[in-house]
Amino acid sequence: MNAIKTMIEPVGFLVPAKYWGILMVALAGLFLIGLDQGQTLSTVMGQTAYQQNLLHELFHDVRHAAGFACH
Repeated sequence: MNAIKTMIEPVGFLVPAKYWGILMVALAGLFLIGLDQGQTLSTVMGQTAYQQNLLHELFHDVRHAAGFACH
């Protein structure tokens, strides 16, 4: 019976939780720098966030340096 159990066990590896956290922070940073056009701050500021586009202006030069088109 043990031989059958070992054949059924999944083969793979576990990723430590800290690496999942790093991945989530990296994806959030990528979104903020590359794609955000007011969506993030709109939860707090409402429609004003889309008009002022604060994060877009904050990361403007970083976007161009990283190769993101924003115009």
